[in-house]
Amino acid sequence: MRLRLLLDDLRDLPMFLRMGSALRQASADGRETLGVLIRQQAERMSERVLLRFENEIVTYGEYNSGVNAFAAVFAQGGISRGETVALMMENSPALLMAQGAAAKLGAVAALINTHLSGPPLSHVLKTSQARHLFVDEVCLPKIIDLPEAVTLTLWSQGPSGSLPPHVEPLDAALAAAPRSEPAIPDLRGRDVLLYIYTSGTTGYPKAAIIRHTRFTMAGLGLSALLGVQADDVIYAPLPLYHGESNFVGFSVAIRAGGCFASRRRFSAGELLDDVRRHQATAFVYVGELCRYLLNQPPSPDDRNHNLRLAVGAGLRPDIWSSFQERFGIARIVEMYGATEGNVSLMNRTGRVGSVGRAHPFQHHLIRLARYDFAKGELVRDSRGRLIECAVDEPGELLGKVVRGGTMPFDGYTDAAANEAKLVRDAFKKGDAYFRTGDILRRDKDFYYYFVDRVGDTFRWKGENVATQEVAELLNAAPGIAETNVYGVDLPPFEGRAGMAAVVVLPGRPFDPTSFYAHAEQLPAYARPVFVRLVATMDVTGTLKQRKLELQREGYDPSAIRDPLYLRDDVRKLYVPLTLQGLEQIRAGTLRL
Repeated sequence: MRLRLLLDDLRDLPMFLRMGSALRQASADGRETLGVLIRQQAERMSERVLLRFENEIVTYGEYNSGVNAFAAVFAQGGISRGETVALMMENSPALLMAQGAAAKLGAVAALINTHLSGPPLSHVLKTSQARHLFVDEVCLPKIIDLPEAVTLTLWSQGPSGSLPPHVEPLDAALAAAPRSEPAIPDLRGRDVLLYIYTSGTTGYPKAAIIRHTRFTMAGLGLSALLGVQADDVIYAPLPLYHGESNFVGFSVAIRAGGCFASRRRFSAGELLDDVRRHQATAFVYVGELCRYLLNQPPSPDDRNHNLRLAVGAGLRPDIWSSFQERFGIARIVEMYGATEGNVSLMNRTGRVGSVGRAHPFQHHLIRLARYDFAKGELVRDSRGRLIECAVDEPGELLGKVVRGGTMPFDGYTDAAANEAKLVRDAFKKGDAYFRTGDILRRDKDFYYYFVDRVGDTFRWKGENVATQEVAELLNAAPGIAETNVYGVDLPPFEGRAGMAAVVVLPGRPFDPTSFYAHAEQLPAYARPVFVRLVATMDVTGTLKQRKLELQREGYDPSAIRDPLYLRDDVRKLYVPLTLQGLEQIRAGTLRL
């Protein structure tokens, strides 16, 4: 097997050698940062279309001009190299222009999840240390009443006359701003470009560090590996505050001299219409997106498109073949990676169900370690070392921390959070590995397959849900004494649905309407689908809540005596869960 793996790697070697000089320019010591790339591409192909957003078309030259206008506004506000600027906008050319402006000035763009509100949003703004926050009209109402709003210089899109007095009119400022090229400081690939927020395994969202080299390497490497050319249009309807659309979509398109297409919000019903309107040849997915498309009524136009490539993460084996067959997409490239981590897998051969294998000659940097699911911890042998999994044995995926490697571990801005993601003295004394928090298995050909997530965090609607974050907010709901949040399997839906075991205050009834209203402070994907009322919370001797038994018992009203409720987004309250409702969920006829 090792010989076959070596031969496979050698076959890929010429491709990586051809990228040699470009890879050096985009390396940690290289000077090809995003700002430089934007300027160079505008000089080379000013009239070529770079962006297609719904009915808006932006050329490379127009994009660069818009970036320069944002850079001028940033500079007028005193934003300089190394400073954080917070951006909270739905997908739009303006968001990408603001991101590009930060890149040219050497500032750090903190991309804020547009679904956040209330305490989680306050936390993110505080920890970003940004003095300026740029928002669109949709996100402005979430900011205005936050205590942090008065500590920020707040810029918003929209007519000047309709904005609150203390909000700076962004559209007017951009219209008056010069479009001349700013002076790009002497930046290198190692300089920080973005903060992308991820829930991690516990607590509020944490800022993952994205350096220029990671962004430009993604565009360079993926454009070559995926065969993306200047005549390709990459459609990515996912939020740009996530790495998937930004790194796999926009970064690849601008590096290849191609076009990037998107829309403000994802719509399964309009995706193929968008693909046809933009003449997309590739699109970026998450697994749930593919399932939503499959759930749309079949149409004679399902194959009426120019798509030749679908690339993304989370496409489950049970729908892989049917999705590819129905929509006639010649090539699917499944990938795996963590925004804050140092592990990258890619399935370029189309092996159904696999998240891929390591890049050539990088296999030794990735290990699967045996995991004790009952104890919730990695297993160590009599010498205190981790035990590597055998072929097809599930274990936690780990990435070796190596100085100067092609996939360095940058982690979070929070040093304590970084340390929590590492396991030290893992396979030998002195080594360190990044813990992905994911359980995978590996076949004899070194292809990996996703199995599950470890710990409390679960995935729902393509997002990671941190149970502690949800519980802390729900504990403050009227009449609630304590909550225990966990994920439950919910076939036929992808991932795990949120469920909350709730203890009400003595003498207080459970109010399904106020509880629903309070939960609306959470992003939609983090709001519990089910609620279970319990008399007391099951805890350990150290007062840690137990979740495994609750997860095992699930939500079957015929087997659970506790009152069960189901979230009803039409009536905006939690309604009693009945056997009929459960059957509708299992049949996939009830929309969640």
